[in-house]
Amino acid sequence: MQIDNDIIKNTISSNLKQYRIKANYTQDELAEKANISLNFLQDIEYGRSNVSMVTLVNLCNALKITPNDFLRNFLSKDLVTDENLSQQIKLLSEHEKNAIYTLIQYFNNNCE
Repeated sequence: MQIDNDIIKNTISSNLKQYRIKANYTQDELAEKANISLNFLQDIEYGRSNVSMVTLVNLCNALKITPNDFLRNFLSKDLVTDENLSQQIKLLSEHEKNAIYTLIQYFNNNCE
C-alpha cells in the first residue's frame, strides 16, 4: 500500500469523529479537553489539517484511546512486527527516535 498524507488525514479524521461521538462529546467539549481550538478540531475532523504528535496524544488522552485507535483500518497487523518496527526506527533521525522513545515510555507507564 502506498502511504500518502491524505490517506492518513482521512483515516484520522474519520476515526476521530467516530470516537468523539462514541464518547458522547460535542466538538467543543473535545476541543476543550484536548486543549485545542474548536476550529482546529473541526479542521482535523474534516480532514483539512494534519495533527502533531502532541495534539494526537492530547486527543487520545481526552478520548481514552491510543494512537493505534486513530489509525485503525489503516495499519495492517502484518506491518507491526518487532523486525519491521526495528527497521523503521533505524531510518529515523535522532530527534524522531527520541519522540518514539517518549511515546513508548508514556504507553508503558499509562496504558496498563
